Amino acid sequence: MSAAGSRTEDGAAELSKVFPLVEVEVIEGLLESVEGILSEELLGEFAELSGDDSVQANVKVACIDGRTLSIKNCKPGFGSVPLGSFVVFTCKGDTETRCMALTRPDSTQQFFHYAFKADAPGRYLVQGILADGKRLTNGLSVSVEDPNALLKPIQLDPDAKSTTIEKETNEAAVRMLLAAATLASSQQPRSTNGVGSHADSKKSQAERMADELDSVFPLLETKFISAVIESEEAVLSRALFERLHDQEEKLKQEQLQQQPKRPQSAWFKQEEQKTGGSAKAETSSTVQVQPQPQTTAKEVAGNDDKSNEDDKVESSKKKKAKKKKKKKKQQPSPAPAVSIGGRPVLTIGKNMKLEGPNTITSETVLSILPLRPVKNMSVEAVSPSGRVRESVCTFSSGEFGTHVIRVTCDSKKADDYRIIVLTPVYRYAASLDRLYDQLFWSWEGNWHAELESTTVTLVLAVEDNLKKFIEGMESMLKAFGQGTDTAQLLTTLQENMGNALQDHDETALGRLHQAIYQFLEVGMMPWPASFKDAVANFEQVKFKYSNQDKVKDALVLVHSALRAHVAQAKVERKALAPNDAYMQRLDKFEQRMGAMLAKGQVDLSLMWELRPKPFERMFSMFGGGSGSQAGGDAKGALKTTKISYLPSLELEEVAAGGQALEHKVSLYNETLLGDALMVGSLLGYEVGFDIERDRKMIQNLLMAGFGYLTSKGGKIIPTLNSVRAVLPLPERISSSSSSSTATEAKDSGQKRKKGSGAAAGPLDAWKCKYVHRKLKKRAKDVARVVRNQPRHKGKLSVRLNTDFKQTMSLLKSHHKDSWVGEKLQRVWEIMWEQKEMVVFELWYGEEMIAADIAHCVGRSFYVATRFFAKEHRKFQPGFLLALVETKVLADAGFALWDLGGTDSSPMMSYKEVVAHEMSRPEFLEHFRRVRLGEAKLKSGTLIEDVTVDHLLLT
Repeated sequence: MSAAGSRTEDGAAELSKVFPLVEVEVIEGLLESVEGILSEELLGEFAELSGDDSVQANVKVACIDGRTLSIKNCKPGFGSVPLGSFVVFTCKGDTETRCMALTRPDSTQQFFHYAFKADAPGRYLVQGILADGKRLTNGLSVSVEDPNALLKPIQLDPDAKSTTIEKETNEAAVRMLLAAATLASSQQPRSTNGVGSHADSKKSQAERMADELDSVFPLLETKFISAVIESEEAVLSRALFERLHDQEEKLKQEQLQQQPKRPQSAWFKQEEQKTGGSAKAETSSTVQVQPQPQTTAKEVAGNDDKSNEDDKVESSKKKKAKKKKKKKKQQPSPAPAVSIGGRPVLTIGKNMKLEGPNTITSETVLSILPLRPVKNMSVEAVSPSGRVRESVCTFSSGEFGTHVIRVTCDSKKADDYRIIVLTPVYRYAASLDRLYDQLFWSWEGNWHAELESTTVTLVLAVEDNLKKFIEGMESMLKAFGQGTDTAQLLTTLQENMGNALQDHDETALGRLHQAIYQFLEVGMMPWPASFKDAVANFEQVKFKYSNQDKVKDALVLVHSALRAHVAQAKVERKALAPNDAYMQRLDKFEQRMGAMLAKGQVDLSLMWELRPKPFERMFSMFGGGSGSQAGGDAKGALKTTKISYLPSLELEEVAAGGQALEHKVSLYNETLLGDALMVGSLLGYEVGFDIERDRKMIQNLLMAGFGYLTSKGGKIIPTLNSVRAVLPLPERISSSSSSSTATEAKDSGQKRKKGSGAAAGPLDAWKCKYVHRKLKKRAKDVARVVRNQPRHKGKLSVRLNTDFKQTMSLLKSHHKDSWVGEKLQRVWEIMWEQKEMVVFELWYGEEMIAADIAHCVGRSFYVATRFFAKEHRKFQPGFLLALVETKVLADAGFALWDLGGTDSSPMMSYKEVVAHEMSRPEFLEHFRRVRLGEAKLKSGTLIEDVTVDHLLLT
């Protein structure tokens, strides 16, 4: 369905409410005959067809003339209509709109094409985007009068810029519409002259600059922006940008003073009381002067001694302050700012080096500014799909993924800059992942009798009701291929309940909560009511004793992302079928979540509905279900309008690898919710029966950027985690190279001054970028252990691939709930023999005390799983192996140390110490640049006796 077709269809539905006596098909047909342009003449025909004069009296006509918006018989920019009337927007000449945005009196937003109903008193703000992607010059403020309670009239200065008075509160809608227009234009084929965003090459540099900065500063008039550019002689500089920014800030302040204060929701009132209540109390409290007691001679002498001590302390503080000042003088100048007034900026620094944010949203317009004024500048942006767009000083795109920006200033080219654009559908999926992460792991160890009681009740409900129910449904579950999985999930659920009651720790309770979700989401059975009630009570009590602020903050992020996703989906309605169940679901969630946040409460039942159920996709094949997305269309084009939950990869494409699997990674990079996928179908694929094919599948998955797990039954589960723990490695940093550098400096007579930056190199730059405080602190602790801890049983050594069977045996004994089953072990053994797997081993004498089981993917090192012997925790074996291993890998030429996915669970806490948390798009950007490289490791004993020099950081 074309965009125009979708607009006429939705617009006909809107106008049928205005003219209820006219059939929808007739309205739609007349709109299609004029290509969707609603003129005053066509509106008159609808009124005649209606034959009801009362209807026409209840309609207020607004006009879109060029880029100006106004209501008939009212001043441009604002107007007044009676309560309950319809406002219909007509176009003059060939003016055609893409979409209109409406902000209602209660601050909610909605999108329409031709008409809206003023069904509540207050002020309505309207803004729109034309078909050519340009926004309307002015917004429209509509005051709706209530006969029972007249509103105070809005006082506007007729000499002021009425076109900018009401834009501030609608700025978010403007940016959303601009992003939609950008997305639509980016999907057009590239023009033959090589210009994307500026097809009219006849425009001057100043005109093109004004057009682009108009989208950066939506509150400013285009004429004003052009005048400022002309006054600067069309020279692009930071001063010009700041001048425009300051002018828009003034307009915002003026508008805020004119607008009435909106009532705050209960949620934000609570937050204000938390943060501001105590401060207000302190400032308003009166100071009471207490009478001072008389002091004796001894006390006076004591006070003199204390004063002398205080003087010494003050003098030492002054000395430290002087040292700090000297260090500050020696430090290099700070990097250029990546934002001005909250607006992201890509700065062209010295030596044409670009510095700015790593990611932006698809609604964001990125400004590109030089440190020094530039007369001629051009920007070329290459999208992930290969489209090239040219501009003068800005970049924006609605296409998800990594874009390459190339800047030329006065014939000098800067280095390529890579930036990731995040779309609303990605942000919605990522915010949901964060919400469930906080929901499962927000309990902080406060075990209470009430929590004990609800957990015991849950155990009884499982033992007395659920087990009998599953036994009775065994034949049906087997028919759907879920008999084994359900039994295994039930066993896991029981184990986690026992661990929670026994250990009372965060890991056990969080795993129990996860297991409940996994169990109930897998099946489509009408589970016993007693079990459902026990689950609901358990969740309520666990949340009661959890850190609720974390969950509430995550909910606010979900609601914000959901609104953006709904708005984008409605603008891109051509990608959705009419009355799509997915859209209906989103609309319902947005309304429920908005009402919940306004009350300041958390409805845990909503959490069970936000994620689609895996079996709903099975019913969607027969025309029902939520329509959870599973792939592209017949032509191979990727659809990214919907989130994807537990989708399936075709068995053949995983076994073959190549471009088809790359397409799926690109799709699920943006849309995946929940980190996991299936292979073959929802019933899954078990490894261990065709080992040759299993080897190829694992290698293909890793090469595409997936991780993987297996269920207890041996079903392989590809993972594409929302958050990944990765440590980018420096270039070769062997001790020999560092010592030779020091020797050369000594022989040449050079003396490195303390604190000077003369000897700074790639390693120092790497440390500044990737060595965070936790990693530095842990490296010091491990170095202290290596130096001082006695080794009675022998030396600490590091070996590679010396004893696979002992590794698997120790892994099983140390991780009783390990996801590595016997079927996967058979595959791993063959891969290990074929040198397709790597096992880093840490030995204490002749005892293996830690190991990392991993795969080499080009210059990326993926750790599938790891373990350490808890009885030797005095050596910190897990961290010791990590610091030695990464040093060995860096010297061998590896660029990434990949620990796989991570979350807020205590068992994953070590990953934030030794690695960096990267979002899925950030990880894939790093990974794809190194996966085709080459790095080699030799088997055997790598380090016979570990010393401090063998650590990554010393």
